[in-house]
Amino acid sequence: MDNKEINERDLLQKLSKGSEAAFSVLFTHYYADLVLFAGSWLKGEQEACEDMVQEVFLRLWSDRAEAAGIDSLKSFLLKAVQNRCISYLRHKQIESKYAGLAAVTMSNVSRETEHYILYSELRERLDEALEILSPVQRKCFEMSRFEGVKQTEIAKELNVSLRTVELRLSEALQILQEQLKDYFTICLLLFC
Repeated sequence: MDNKEINERDLLQKLSKGSEAAFSVLFTHYYADLVLFAGSWLKGEQEACEDMVQEVFLRLWSDRAEAAGIDSLKSFLLKAVQNRCISYLRHKQIESKYAGLAAVTMSNVSRETEHYILYSELRERLDEALEILSPVQRKCFEMSRFEGVKQTEIAKELNVSLRTVELRLSEALQILQEQLKDYFTICLLLFC
């Protein structure tokens, strides 16, 4: 807002009637200082400052019919630039917040997908390994590990001794450990 005097009132009257020349004089007169003012809000973002000021002038041109009603163009432009800068900063803050949230969400989705794939594959291999077990080994294992039944109750239900249940479980675990050895390390790394 240089020292060169302009007749702001006269220019606003002409602008309200659609004078591009009046708009050009106002733009040239205020632009550089408004960009500097925007820079006090948006430090280090020269391009954003210029965009804010250009948007304000674009709005002034769009609403030129009401320009004659502006009491102080300088105050109007400063307030308009300030409001644009505040809106811009709020928007950036929201973007930043949600960008972080999106990154965390995508990370979780990726991890959950990996776990699901591994679990599906592990479950498939476990089902294949269970087929290798004898019927008694399998029944003891499934009751113990999948149903949570105590070994004494398994012995009663299958009408065998507790020692037989212990032996069949031990055998089943050895077979399963051998069949699923490739997955044991992966499970420890991913799930622990």
